[in-house]
Amino acid sequence: MKKENLLSIGALSKQTGVHIKSLRYYDSLGILRPSYIDPNSGYRYYSLQQIPVVDAIQLCVDLDIPLKHFTDYYVDSGSQIHYGKLIEHGTILAKEKIQAIQERLVKLEKMRSEIERGELIQRSDGMVRCSFPGMDLLLAPYPENGAEMKVLALFHSLVRTAESIGLTINYFSGRLLHCQGSQRELLFYIGVDIPEGVQKLPGNLLRLPAGEYLCCKQAAPAIENAENIFPEQFALDYERYVIESELSLGDYDCAAPPFELCCSLPNNLAP
Repeated sequence: MKKENLLSIGALSKQTGVHIKSLRYYDSLGILRPSYIDPNSGYRYYSLQQIPVVDAIQLCVDLDIPLKHFTDYYVDSGSQIHYGKLIEHGTILAKEKIQAIQERLVKLEKMRSEIERGELIQRSDGMVRCSFPGMDLLLAPYPENGAEMKVLALFHSLVRTAESIGLTINYFSGRLLHCQGSQRELLFYIGVDIPEGVQKLPGNLLRLPAGEYLCCKQAAPAIENAENIFPEQFALDYERYVIESELSLGDYDCAAPPFELCCSLPNNLAP
């Protein structure tokens, strides 16, 4: 074979704009074999017809199509690039990426709103009335002694439960006091989102409806003292939920984060 009709790997790199290391990597994957390897020097040489192949490989890279699947769109023996199939697959992946970005933006917007609400509570010296959207919570009885390692194990147990049935875990977690009549139940919760298509929901899922809450900041966990913090609400006869969580702030203190307590208001309470 006449080398003057071939491109060295350096020349192919300049022609295509692809780094030499990448061309060697494509060779190792078996998707861009040199047309000729000099037996004396070991230098790789490529044909002009392989330039479009490099372009197709780069398109796969741009579209995040795994290169191990490149042979689905190109067969070396036939020297044909199946661009129709490649573009169709790339379009599907691009739409999936757009959807993922949109979902991420929605999540970030929720977090931004929570930070704004948290900073409002942080600046306040008293109660702040807040409107909460409906929330889906996975629950478990809170350990009696509340040891940190037990709480951490409980958190991971709820996460495993959520993942096993296809629920999406969000950033919301803490303690929940459920009060109905003289009954008091202290629970640990993590917030979850229920994707479309999930049919079977666990028995420990609480679908907390949207509603109005009174919220206040606390320097430390204080849900056990909720009756004294919200005396007017506890004097009324209605099913209530008191939610305790770390206060969402723009600047988070890892060593000593502040907390908030939020007590649900009765549905017929006037604004």
